[in-house]
Amino acid sequence: MIRIALTALLLATPAPAQTLGPFEGEWQGEGTLALPDEPAQRLRCRLRLEETRLSGTVFQGRCATAQGGRNFTYLLREAEGGMIRGENRAGDDLPPQIEGRIEGEILRLGDGAQGVFEMRREGTRLHFRLSAEGRQGPTRGEAVLHLRD
Repeated sequence: MIRIALTALLLATPAPAQTLGPFEGEWQGEGTLALPDEPAQRLRCRLRLEETRLSGTVFQGRCATAQGGRNFTYLLREAEGGMIRGENRAGDDLPPQIEGRIEGEILRLGDGAQGVFEMRREGTRLHFRLSAEGRQGPTRGEAVLHLRD
């Protein structure tokens, strides 16, 4: 009897919204990074967006230039009103929380002050943009990533 009640409860629970679905997958590619007072540099990025069974979508990545790289991991959750909120799971000096929404075909996430991630999918390509305000001034990066098999 309890098994039947639990099954009925699970079936009656609405499925989570699939707004992040088009962005899910493993992505890899390159572009350029512009730092203040320096020439543009080649930027390589790998991203992974993967839905977890219970807690949300993992947004994990690494972007690097010849000078060094940066890892990040956020757990994204869809909230009321179409908002998407993310918690930093890497424990580093990146913003502890980000939020944003999907507008049209663009997913834009930021912390309201320092930085922004922006993604736009076109078929098997993902246009990835990042921007941040650092001690030395604005940093801007753009890359075209391809869906990995």
